Amino acid sequence: MSTAYYALFHKVLQAGAERFMGPGARRSGGYGLIYRSFNHGRMRQVCEALTATRLSATVQRQLGRTVVSQDMRDFAAGFANLQELRHQADYDPSSHFPPSIVGTLVDTAEVTMAAFDRTTPDEQVDVLALMLTSPRG
Repeated sequence: MSTAYYALFHKVLQAGAERFMGPGARRSGGYGLIYRSFNHGRMRQVCEALTATRLSATVQRQLGRTVVSQDMRDFAAGFANLQELRHQADYDPSSHFPPSIVGTLVDTAEVTMAAFDRTTPDEQVDVLALMLTSPRG
């Protein structure tokens, strides 16, 4: 369960670090700083905001757009769902995930990654920047 979520999580971190530092900067200090600066809670908060029926005025202003694509919405929903299930698996000793469910969740992670990959670079960078920061209003 955790592996499915963390595969997606690290894909997003890599996308962010490469976008802000450049694909050839993997060994630079800045790449590592950006990679390690993403926060699970903030990422979930942004994803939940992106899956709302309508983007709030604040999120619209922060992203500089009134809507996000269906692929971005699918990514956001998948990310939030996998993160919740990862919390359940890691912290609730009474939770149980049979192998068939885990296999489905691995598939969900792959579909979620593909949805992220289908979004435009401009949309990706706006969402990555919002995930990485905590803007005021």
